[in-house]
Amino acid sequence: MSTVSEVTFAAGDGWPIRALLRVPASVGRGGTAAVVAVPGSRHERDAWTQVAGALADAKVSVLQIDIRGRGASVNGTPWSTMGPAQRHRVALDVAAAVDYVSDLEGVDAGRLGLLVEQDTAADALESTAADERIVALAVLSARHAERTRAAVAKRGLPVYGLVSVEDREGLRATVDAYLAGEPGVSRLDVFHGLGVGITMASVLQFERPAEQQIDARVTRWFTEVLSPNACDQPG
Repeated sequence: MSTVSEVTFAAGDGWPIRALLRVPASVGRGGTAAVVAVPGSRHERDAWTQVAGALADAKVSVLQIDIRGRGASVNGTPWSTMGPAQRHRVALDVAAAVDYVSDLEGVDAGRLGLLVEQDTAADALESTAADERIVALAVLSARHAERTRAAVAKRGLPVYGLVSVEDREGLRATVDAYLAGEPGVSRLDVFHGLGVGITMASVLQFERPAEQQIDARVTRWFTEVLSPNACDQPG
């Protein structure tokens, strides 16, 4: 079991960001690893609920944010009405989310992961590219291949890429992110017929229930790379 609470914090420009915080029922002496889950612009924080629940059950804290203009973070300005410059400011939302979760009591700020998808992935990755608190990246159906690759390559962190082969734009960006990640620790899963982003999880669940599910895959990888022993290894 885990504790779920609604939290609010401000992005760098003052925009109020609402999020769900999931904390494992029991926290060890060294604190928990934590993952910040960032939805694409077509999704809201609830899209990550199943993955977040699985991570919390594995004793990883999770912060599921609503990006500006979406869900509980609309703040009077829907995403659909924003111009490109306003939309790029989702980078501020992600940076603030990392600051928020790293300051939480019971969280080991040296074992943070980032879970991103689709069109907001590049902004999210760029906003944390130099942040040494982030030590692992899970990327679903990314966009903006060159930006995504460059952000990952800045530190060469472990990357878990998940994408469907028919999503050609996402395939290129996600594979490039994987190739820019740390060899030997990074992982790439390429599916057929599952769609785009976190939507792949529901399609896999209902159409191929006998296969290992997205939440289980992501949870197993994060718990391995965010374990205290893994994070203590020299990079």
